[in-house]
Amino acid sequence: MADRIAAVRKVCDVLGSYPVRNIHSIWAAASDLLDAGQEDETVEAGYMLLQSCVALADHTPVERNVLFQAVVLREGDRNFGLRLKAVSTLTNGGRNVESVESFIGPFVLRSIDSCFKEAKNSRRYRNKGKQNVELSSEEVNLAQIFLFATDVCKFNSKVLNETYLEHLLTTIMNICNDTTQTGDMEKAIQLFDAVITYDHIPAPALQACLETLCAIHRQIAELQEQAWTTLSNLFRSHVGQAAVASLLRALLDGPHRSNRQYSTYRGVMHALQLLLLEDGRNGHPKVPVSFLFPALKATIKRERQSHESIVLDLIAALLNQEKMRTLLLEEADWSDLIFIVHTCSEREDDRETAHATTTDRERPTTERATSGAGIGSQNAGMTPSVDHMVRTKSYEGLNGVPASATSATGELDASEIAFNHDSSALCARRTDAARRNSDDSLSRILITLDNMSTNMDFVQKAATMELFMRLANRVSDSTAENMVNFFVEERYLHPSNGEWLEACRSLVAGILKDSTRPRSLRIYSIKILRETYTTVEKLCSSDIVLQCAALILNNIEGEEDVEVLHELVDFAVDVADRASDEGFPETVGLLKRCLEKQRTTVHSAEAASPVAPSLHGKSDHPHGSHCNVIATAFVRLFIRSVTRSAKKTLLLYDILRYLAGSDDFDTDARLTALKLLFRLRADSKHALIVSALSEGERVAAVLCRTAETAVASDKGDDAASVDGVKLEDSTSWRDARKQISNSPHSSLNRHTSRSNHATGRISKPVPPLWMYPGPKGLPEEPSSYSSRVVYAHIDEAQYPLSGNLLDMQITLWLELIISLLQKQLDWEIYSYVLVHLGPQLSNQALVRSCVPQLKMMRGVVCEQLRGSTFKEPPSYTLLKKADVAVCLYHVLTMLISYHDHYEKSEEDDMVKVFLHGIGYWDRTSKWCIHALSICCQETPLSVSKSLDSILQKMSQIITKPSTAIHILEFLTSLARMPELYKNFREDEFKTVFGVTFRYLQHVRDQRDRLTTVNASHSGHKSLRHSGASRDFAASPDPVMAKKAGAADDLPQYLYSLAYHVITFWFMNLKMEDRPKFVPWITRNLQYADNAGRQIMEEQGQVIVDMMSMVAYSDRDETYRDTNFAKPGDGEIWKKTWIVGNSLITVETAARTGASLTTSRRACGTRYIYSKPLLAPPPRHQVPITLGLAADAFYTSSYIGLLPDDIFQTFYAPLNLIDPPIPLPDDDMTRRAIAAFDLNATVDGYKVGVIYIGEGQTNEREILMNDIGSAAYTSFLNDLGTIVRLKDAKFNTGGLDTRNDADGEFTYCWRDRCIELVFHIPTMMPTNPDDDMTYPNKKRHIGNDTVNIIFNDSGLPYNFDTFPSAFNYVHIVITPESRASFVDRRLDSDPDGKNRYYKIQVISRPGFPDISPAVEPKILCGKHLAAYCRLIAINASVFAQVWYTREGGESVSSWRNRLREIKRLRERYGASDVPLITTVSPSSPVNHQPSRLSSPPSRNESAAGFNRTSVATFISEGTSRSSMTSSTPDVSQS
Repeated sequence: MADRIAAVRKVCDVLGSYPVRNIHSIWAAASDLLDAGQEDETVEAGYMLLQSCVALADHTPVERNVLFQAVVLREGDRNFGLRLKAVSTLTNGGRNVESVESFIGPFVLRSIDSCFKEAKNSRRYRNKGKQNVELSSEEVNLAQIFLFATDVCKFNSKVLNETYLEHLLTTIMNICNDTTQTGDMEKAIQLFDAVITYDHIPAPALQACLETLCAIHRQIAELQEQAWTTLSNLFRSHVGQAAVASLLRALLDGPHRSNRQYSTYRGVMHALQLLLLEDGRNGHPKVPVSFLFPALKATIKRERQSHESIVLDLIAALLNQEKMRTLLLEEADWSDLIFIVHTCSEREDDRETAHATTTDRERPTTERATSGAGIGSQNAGMTPSVDHMVRTKSYEGLNGVPASATSATGELDASEIAFNHDSSALCARRTDAARRNSDDSLSRILITLDNMSTNMDFVQKAATMELFMRLANRVSDSTAENMVNFFVEERYLHPSNGEWLEACRSLVAGILKDSTRPRSLRIYSIKILRETYTTVEKLCSSDIVLQCAALILNNIEGEEDVEVLHELVDFAVDVADRASDEGFPETVGLLKRCLEKQRTTVHSAEAASPVAPSLHGKSDHPHGSHCNVIATAFVRLFIRSVTRSAKKTLLLYDILRYLAGSDDFDTDARLTALKLLFRLRADSKHALIVSALSEGERVAAVLCRTAETAVASDKGDDAASVDGVKLEDSTSWRDARKQISNSPHSSLNRHTSRSNHATGRISKPVPPLWMYPGPKGLPEEPSSYSSRVVYAHIDEAQYPLSGNLLDMQITLWLELIISLLQKQLDWEIYSYVLVHLGPQLSNQALVRSCVPQLKMMRGVVCEQLRGSTFKEPPSYTLLKKADVAVCLYHVLTMLISYHDHYEKSEEDDMVKVFLHGIGYWDRTSKWCIHALSICCQETPLSVSKSLDSILQKMSQIITKPSTAIHILEFLTSLARMPELYKNFREDEFKTVFGVTFRYLQHVRDQRDRLTTVNASHSGHKSLRHSGASRDFAASPDPVMAKKAGAADDLPQYLYSLAYHVITFWFMNLKMEDRPKFVPWITRNLQYADNAGRQIMEEQGQVIVDMMSMVAYSDRDETYRDTNFAKPGDGEIWKKTWIVGNSLITVETAARTGASLTTSRRACGTRYIYSKPLLAPPPRHQVPITLGLAADAFYTSSYIGLLPDDIFQTFYAPLNLIDPPIPLPDDDMTRRAIAAFDLNATVDGYKVGVIYIGEGQTNEREILMNDIGSAAYTSFLNDLGTIVRLKDAKFNTGGLDTRNDADGEFTYCWRDRCIELVFHIPTMMPTNPDDDMTYPNKKRHIGNDTVNIIFNDSGLPYNFDTFPSAFNYVHIVITPESRASFVDRRLDSDPDGKNRYYKIQVISRPGFPDISPAVEPKILCGKHLAAYCRLIAINASVFAQVWYTREGGESVSSWRNRLREIKRLRERYGASDVPLITTVSPSSPVNHQPSRLSSPPSRNESAAGFNRTSVATFISEGTSRSSMTSSTPDVSQS
């Protein structure tokens, strides 16, 4: 054998060197070398020879066949490389297969298969040994056979049959599926490409080939480009459309569970996606849309997350192409697309929920309980319907409860369901918003469909919108809004749509319940559902209506957004309002459960936080806290129900009281309840009313709760210090408090000094939760009509009550108020009660049944004030405890009107508490003084008992600026009530006078000090006596600065008021006691100036003159008798002297001496008739013998007595210092005396009295009234005396006295100093047909500075009802409970004597509020006229001072008369200085020479009309010219 091998080598050399023919014989001789069983060396020699033979050229077909068979003979041996080399050489690398066509295919197939197996085994061995070597010979063989097969296919396409190609492709596909080597797949792709390019893919192998190529393209990143090139060649081939159909068929067949096969499926999907992106370009076929979506639908029959993602990517890519979108719009049936998107999205949601549930289950139990507390608590109180809607999906019938929530019995465990629901909801809230805004395929699909919706036909759009509704948790906000709009436009939610209820449920589940949705969208959905409900309510059965309502109502308890909750609750209010009495509790119960849930939340927050309770109720939201939204709903329902349903009102009343009284609710919610409860009022029949307006502005201002008194927060909040560091401001907060808080006109929001007890830090300002009156007092405007079903008091005779009547049990409300006063910790609540309790107590009809509670309240308030045990304001408010005391005193003032129910000791106790408040706190003094003025009317015995103590206390504080005016006005009031001091002794009277003397001396001392210190400062020309003005000056608030200007005019009024007190109290002394006081009062009216001179002011001089006139007589009115002398008394001679500060005129009948002496003084004019008792001359008297005199002695023309004789009889000329001054008898003197006589001896004022009838608000309508109520008529009778106007001799204030043009009668009132004339429109002629009736009445009313308004309208009074430049003060009288005109006529007390009225003084803007009735007072009808008359007098006096404040002065008639006398003295030569210097001291007010407006004429009638009281004449400055007249003397000589 060795020789043969050697011979083979030599033959091979020869064959290689020489062209040899007929090699068949050579191979025949050596073919046995390749037989089975030969040694390897032998086989190698055989292959060497074979290779040399095949290398020869020009083989015959037989030779080619023989040689190829020789190669095939050795299949399966280890020398495949040699054999492949021989075959490759024989076929020229596969290019020439002539004579072996039938054998080449099987060879290639067998070789590829065997080579792959050997390579695979080789790789396995190599991987097992972890050897890192080059490619094995087997792998090289595999690569070579792939290359050979590729060349065979390239160059022999005509001889390769389909069977071979099918088998070849199948073998290659099997290798691709079995190999893990990228190189194998690369060679396979090259083979595929050769077949596709040079041959064709047999139909049976087309789909498998496509799947294989798609799988490689999808999975092998390195081969993606190559694989896609091959696929592209296939798609561009003649079988391209068939290839697309095969891909779609692969989709229809659906994926298999095998990972390899599933990868192939994904590759198919990816290839389709690329084809869609190509969209027919570059020769690629188009994918039919009508076939694509059914195929994709089939692919998702089985759930597989990754595959569904691929499907969605494919659809997203499709929709991203404009041409594809156009084609899609041309398709009629979108059901498959809709199904695919919906199914994929739903499965994704389920997986998210399951994952969240699993995660929660894997957490520790304690952690789960902690995290679930917040969410679970929100649903703890949910009704079954709500719970069911949350746990189950409302479409497709899919149950959202995980299978793990099923108990062993097959039923759902409640705790598991709740936990799973909470977890799912929490997961949804966390992920929905993020997924909606993500850029995943599903989101892109939904957005694209939304953008396409404008071009869709109705069917397509309807299907798309239904998809959006099903996927509401995934669609974007704008898409959701478009969806909702479509549902509305196409009336999907209308009962005409058979599926409307399901559509509504879907809207609720998809939009309304999704808290991550924009608030506006959720509110929009609520409005749409409400519109649906309105329609359903009219068309459907009650059961359907309830279901529709439940869709909205069941969302209330779980809602966290306040705005959305507000809309939901608003719907609940409408539903409850229309519900029957039986159905009403169900809706209210739902709201109450929501309230209770919030109560728990608030309670937990307060327990965990040391912050003040008020802060927990603070919300920047316009609707406030969640609790407040619910509370507002209850208030609205109460307002609607109170006039119609007793049962509803009772239920709501209990809830509101519960809400207002519980500390567990948010403060703003409690305030909302209190706002309603404090506006409860009752009419005269005790029928309940809800007042539309707030009351108590003045008290609110005390606590800085009005717009004028509360200033915006300082910008420099950082000025507050912490940990004991001082404020950055240069002054401490205490100093700032002193500067800005003398009166409570300081801000709640200024630098705060509130200390935290735990850290000592100063907290930031706390904005108040309520202001007066606030932007919106009540959420709805209440009815102006009284309830006819709810009453504050029902007589026992009417019990038992029918079902439609309700006794409101106001006693429960008052008991709650008492508890709030006793133990309230929240400052916002406490302050609101303090401000609004007083106004509510003024409505006596409301609390008619509450006598025990009223007595208890009186006791509580008195005890707190007496012991100062009431709540102190928080430090951050910058308020003081005195401010709270003011509010409590206001409440106690309202309680005075209930004194008929008190014991005498309780009345005494009230007076003592008011006395305690005078001086104990500076700020309470004036409020207590005002209250005592009411007590003087209502409880005179108690005031009389403590009057001495009251006067002593007032004497101690009279010099305090803030109280002087109120003390003096109180004393003027007291002077007109002699019953209170009928037992006064001399010391008590001296105490009263001493109060005024002390004040006068205090003012003089201040003036002197100011003059001395500031003599060089021209700016200080006046002294402010008013405490109010000081407070205003200290305040930096511009509003307060404006009021300061008004307060500057108070000192003149105050100074005059002090003299007014002296005047009236002296006149009220017993006549026998008056002389004793004259010297003492006179001494106190004098004072020494800086030079030591004794000075008496002009005001004091008229007081002295007054005392000399009335000290010995109460009959100071005399009249002139023009016929005092008979014809036989002789000729009348007349002469006038100036004696002191008086004018003495003596008219004497010269023959008999009959004389009329006229004494003209500052305080009045007296006429005295006298006649000398002339005795006949004795007989022995020498007769007069002088000529004519002797002749005329016995005739009537005899002149025996002259006026000088009569004058000398009474005034002996012994006073050489100030002798009488005779006045010449000339025209100038006569005119001066005539002008003097025109000055009235009393001050006259005119006051309007206007009646406003029921419901009247128009000025013309009011002034056209010609009749009033019985109580109004009774008031007029008490106000004054009716007098005839025609030929009236007194000053009528402009009323006609000739032709009854202003009526026949009017009412007047007069005392020894003041005269009031009342302008009463109802008593003036009223003719509806006469156009002048209204202007004639307006002419009088419009010029009255003070008007009394008897307001029977039942409406709040507006100062602007009577526009006028001269109306300054309106004294408004309003019955404490409103009643119709008929009701008043049928009243048991038609005259209103025992009825109570509310009196309030309302001033025009800018006019100082100085009246004690600026804050309303409650007074019994029998005291009404006297109280209002006194207020009118003081208001008229001050209005006169106010009117002349810009230039000039207000001078009383007494002072004017005194000045006229002084002018005559100066004119006719009185140069001697009297013992006591009389001065007109500098006015406390700095008058200016100009005026803002011209004052009204002081001569409004022939007799002249002076508006100035005796109490108004400390005004010094310009002298006033006397009023002149051309009236002639009565008689002349």
